[in-house]
Amino acid sequence: MIGDNAPLRVINNSASLLGEATVPAMTLIVGANLYKGLKKSGLGLWLIVGILVVRYVALSLIGILIIKAAQHVGFVGSDPLYTFVLLIQYSLPPAMAIGTITQLFKVGESECSVIMLWTYAMAAISLTFWSTFFMWLVS
Repeated sequence: MIGDNAPLRVINNSASLLGEATVPAMTLIVGANLYKGLKKSGLGLWLIVGILVVRYVALSLIGILIIKAAQHVGFVGSDPLYTFVLLIQYSLPPAMAIGTITQLFKVGESECSVIMLWTYAMAAISLTFWSTFFMWLVS
């Protein structure tokens, strides 16, 4: 159905072309959101700290419990790389699609940009710690 001489190659080529264009577009949107976060902050310091703690500490710890429970029940195999990938997803910063949605609906743009700015700024520290801990955990 899909290939060089298949009848649906136009759909495959169109989807591929659109998919390749979304990466630079999303990068520009995230850059614009982060720049807005530098300009003004409508959120309090403790709210931002609370979001960071929940996002990078509580969610990662809950992820460990979920993955370990899934392994105990038998839903997840014992492959260490697979387990590491499942665990690392709980410690990543928020998706770029959130900023796109806030820009689309014109609601909460400045708040989202401030939150994304600080979560991406703390991502280097958090990912370093959690990836090290997760590697120790799956070894």
